[in-house]
Amino acid sequence: MDHPFETARDDVLAALTTLAQADPRIEALWLQCSLATGRADSFSDIDAYLAVNDVAFDEVWTEREAWLARLGGRLTTSDATTPGLRAVHALMVGGARLDLFFEKASTAPGMARPIAKPLVDKSGIDSRLDLTWQAPVPLIGRFVQTIIRMTRQGATWPLRVLRRGQWPTLAMMELDLINGQIAQLMAVRQDPANFYRNAFSVQLLLTPQEREQLAELTADALAALGARDAAALKLVHLRVLDALVAEGQRACEALGVDYPISEAAEREVRDLLERSWPS
Repeated sequence: MDHPFETARDDVLAALTTLAQADPRIEALWLQCSLATGRADSFSDIDAYLAVNDVAFDEVWTEREAWLARLGGRLTTSDATTPGLRAVHALMVGGARLDLFFEKASTAPGMARPIAKPLVDKSGIDSRLDLTWQAPVPLIGRFVQTIIRMTRQGATWPLRVLRRGQWPTLAMMELDLINGQIAQLMAVRQDPANFYRNAFSVQLLLTPQEREQLAELTADALAALGARDAAALKLVHLRVLDALVAEGQRACEALGVDYPISEAAEREVRDLLERSWPS
């Protein structure tokens, strides 16, 4: 049996397809991301793209709220904040999540993208879409190096917030290191394009062994944090640090860039945490 979220998503997609087909200003409609790759599950978002006749583009964009209403209604929306990007992000009635992008029909074929699944095509745009996008590996490598440096330069933050008694802040930090940063490094090692994946779905891309490692670290961290046991948390945090180093080194190797911190510096960071951690 389909989950209600999936049913709501299917209803939105059906309505969007019908509207795009009927509106002469819309030249094409296609999907990207998980619904296009076949990796979607019942809880995946809709990433839909409308190719709009250039003359009518501004008109259609100003009608975006009316479009959402005709798709079954929305609970809340937010326009994209990226300069130059025309898109609306909406939580629809029934729980479906819709990211609806508006592109001019004249320029849509020239924008590189990784995949597109056509739903409506009135002018042959689908056959002209540029599906050659590849992850910019050197750029991602530099990003990863920077993230590693920034994480390590803040390595003493757990000591500081722990001594201040900020257990909720410490919980936020520890869980992000595990399920944000370690998970991302694991995913990027498999495929550099995973750097751009939604943080809430990255773990779905990992191997069962990787997911189990993250689950164990998370469970142990939650137990120590819940008990406010500084000694137990010290052991967990050192394991987290070791995983950050190991996965960072593997990710840098896969991306063809140098690991940005020396072995000696990493040892000193670990030693500093071990000897300075409050009992």
